[in-house]
Amino acid sequence: MRSSRFSNVAEAREMARRRLPRVVFDYIDGAADDEHTMHANLAAFDDVVFRPSMGMGNGRPDLRTSVLGISLDLPVICAPCGFVSIMHPDGAMAVARAAAAAGTVSVLSTVAGTPPEDVAHVAPGRMWFQLYAPPPIRENAEKLVTRVEGLGIGVLVVTVDTAELGNRERDRRNGVTLPLALRGASSLSLAAQILARPGWTARAISHMLATGKGGPAIPKMVASPFTWEDIGWLRGLWSGKLLVKGILTREDAIRAIGNGADGVVVSNHAGRQLEGAPASLHALVEVVDRVGRETEVLMDGGVCRGTHVLKALAVGAKAVMIGRPYLWGLAASGEPGVARILEVLGSEMLRDLILLGCPGVSLLDRSYIARREMPGL
Repeated sequence: MRSSRFSNVAEAREMARRRLPRVVFDYIDGAADDEHTMHANLAAFDDVVFRPSMGMGNGRPDLRTSVLGISLDLPVICAPCGFVSIMHPDGAMAVARAAAAAGTVSVLSTVAGTPPEDVAHVAPGRMWFQLYAPPPIRENAEKLVTRVEGLGIGVLVVTVDTAELGNRERDRRNGVTLPLALRGASSLSLAAQILARPGWTARAISHMLATGKGGPAIPKMVASPFTWEDIGWLRGLWSGKLLVKGILTREDAIRAIGNGADGVVVSNHAGRQLEGAPASLHALVEVVDRVGRETEVLMDGGVCRGTHVLKALAVGAKAVMIGRPYLWGLAASGEPGVARILEVLGSEMLRDLILLGCPGVSLLDRSYIARREMPGL
């Protein structure tokens, strides 16, 4: 088993870069067009500074929170991500187990590459399902919803920002087409990349021999153009909790709630869809100010540090979702790598809450933060 003892998310990213074929690493790491929105997500956290309260002692802070009535030991959720099985053969199974062990939840994407039946039993009550449905929308959605509801999954996450797929130029430069099957060398470049990463290749071959399945193939990814009428229809079909993901404006947050959502996820799809969309943290302010009193608001986009989590919670998020960080951890060392990412973020939050003088994440509010530019002047 490879070491998972990276000390922060950046080290996990570097470890993943060294261990993955470039085409796979760029799929995780890349974003749309010139990738400005992806970088803006991270930079937005620098726009916020803390207002610490001194003399509060150093007792162990409380990281516990709840989302949609589900208790979490950590306010960090593993976001839905496509094609997880090409990062590591254990794929979504490893993510679900690591998240459950940390006392939080993971969200399985329709296009993760692992059937929900295989994942649900390893993390009972700790796995949510994210719905993609290409046209015909309602026919495909109903089949999936019925299927996952029968597994006892209690939260459905519907992503509304994929009416068209974003222009992910790294993937285009690498010759990625979807569905992507890495069963063999489709080009000299791909062959060279695979041969240069013997650890990844050996894991893929070992998995293939052990399971009797083909290599790490990923399902077809197509646009999933949900309308607000479709969300209302899903609300009538789904008996559990419903989250709408991909919200960036107060108007869409209101529409989501009006069509039956139990909560919203402020997200720009990690910068992978519309280039020029607002940074998630900036959009969070607008959404929380409008609907934060009446519904639960989560956020994803750019979260790579414990301080990022604390700033998002201080703005008003109930919890955050992470994508790239746990994928880098998974690629670096499988399930222990995902567990290590969650451990690192938890440790950073514990330390930073003490330094901030806040006894628990549930007590964070905007009194603990300010804008960077000469606050108060």
